[in-house]
Amino acid sequence: MTNTILYEENNGVGVLRVNRPEARNALNWEAQQGFVRAVTAAAESRSLRVLIITGTGPTFVAGGDLKELAGEMTPESGVRLNRIMSEALEQLAKLPLPVLAAVNGDAAGGGCEIIAACDLRLAAEDAQLRWVQVRMGLTTGWGGTARLVRLIGASRAMALLLTGESISAAEAYRIGFVQRLVPAGEPVLPVAIAWAQRLAALPRDALGATKELVRLAGRSTEAAASAEPELFAALWGGTNHQEAVAAFLEKRSPHFDRD
Repeated sequence: MTNTILYEENNGVGVLRVNRPEARNALNWEAQQGFVRAVTAAAESRSLRVLIITGTGPTFVAGGDLKELAGEMTPESGVRLNRIMSEALEQLAKLPLPVLAAVNGDAAGGGCEIIAACDLRLAAEDAQLRWVQVRMGLTTGWGGTARLVRLIGASRAMALLLTGESISAAEAYRIGFVQRLVPAGEPVLPVAIAWAQRLAALPRDALGATKELVRLAGRSTEAAASAEPELFAALWGGTNHQEAVAAFLEKRSPHFDRD
């Protein structure tokens, strides 16, 4: 990784941190490539069970770095910007494990698209989320529109995307975009790590299969219904299922497979 993107893993919990606080964690080309490498490292890890995405300092991610990108206003640069991060976020969304957004502060544009690509979202209560692309003469470029519509519905997504107005994390919680709030002034990452550790204690194969079913259902209920029997049957009688049943009958905590 470069120092613009930090990645570490501890006891099955990975933390990918955008580390450009002097630029409000805006993603320049270097940071985008570092983000790609971090997501790839997470995908290749045999021990990772939960991944957290966060930022350094008071901002989550302020989107692309306009100071750097302003000098590259060509269709070719637009294609490159779209490709790098949209592919990275698609890979992130397809990881067979839970991905948590720990929204430590304000997020704008592409930062909101990163949040939408995560499976679970917790945020500082006073954070502001701004889908500002239309105000920059753009649309979302990293898959954010489709994800936002699936998460909160077309009507609410339309209002956020067309106006470019900011909403508080508390409002994002009310409409279901954020699942948990952290009181203003309290650090978000420790809360995210505690949540991740609880998830990491659950069977990885069942988490991955459940995530896949939810992803499929978001696109087509028929596709999810079609995939469910195969995924269910593959888990039935497996090591983790047998351990869960034995623990239930023996009135003890289960010890799931760590692989």
